[in-house]
Amino acid sequence: MNWDDLRVFDAAARMRGVTAAARTLGLSQPQMSRRLRRFEDQMGVRLFDRTPNGLMLTPAGEKLLPIAENMRKVAEDVERVQPELASKAQKVVRISLDELREHFIARHIGWLLQQVGEVEIELYSAQLHLNHASRETEIQLRSCLPESETLIARKMAEITYNVYVSKDYAARNHHPPLIDPNWIGFSPDRLWYPEIKRWMDENVQAAPIVRCNTITAQLNAATSGAGYAILPAFMADPIGQLQRVEGLEQIYTSTEHLIVHRDLLREPAVRKTVDALALLFKNHQGQFSGVANIRLQAVKTGT
Repeated sequence: MNWDDLRVFDAAARMRGVTAAARTLGLSQPQMSRRLRRFEDQMGVRLFDRTPNGLMLTPAGEKLLPIAENMRKVAEDVERVQPELASKAQKVVRISLDELREHFIARHIGWLLQQVGEVEIELYSAQLHLNHASRETEIQLRSCLPESETLIARKMAEITYNVYVSKDYAARNHHPPLIDPNWIGFSPDRLWYPEIKRWMDENVQAAPIVRCNTITAQLNAATSGAGYAILPAFMADPIGQLQRVEGLEQIYTSTEHLIVHRDLLREPAVRKTVDALALLFKNHQGQFSGVANIRLQAVKTGT
């Protein structure tokens, strides 16, 4: 049964006329008449007598009326409580991300907050996947995908990594980069970027002189003039002290994903935050791929 038909019946019984009932429900008089007769046909009984004084309930209609009235009261109760329910809706959205993604999001958090309105954003730094089902997080930004059918992964960007060195270091050192002993690598106990380590093992002749367990630390070490480092373009290109090493570009490219539990997308705050993040990444795709702000000066690899 279509519960909307009970609304039609209830309005006709209260107003005792098709025209007045139609006006109450925002229908035309012909629409009201058709729906009322169709409902009577579905019920298999005449619910009203059409008289010169208006609609009069038949015994069958009188028996059905209390049920329709109860339905209307329940609907009115729902309308009254709806603002309270909306006020209890989720307002805080936790975004789990590592220090690399946090570097980007934190720089644009003002813009993000403008897009999501009253939603509160919480940035939670973590290298490993968190549990969506237990509400450890609402949204994750990761390059690797989780193995779960309940999670939705949305591709956000392609992040390109190049070899960078400080201008000061390049000016005072003239060894070809691949045989230069001064490279900045990763700590072996915290290897979050195995592809980069593999490339260095296969191409760089000397072991790293400095080892760090975060990209941010490598970025700072390279900026200080410690040596060469493989860094994401969106982090390194804006730093004036750094420049790309010609011929050692696009060493590695990672795919950025936004991960969210499919049920959480029904939360307005989460949905709004997901859409805002997607727009943010789209607007800065040139920086991620390294085609924006390309350095005009570069260090040649040599032979």
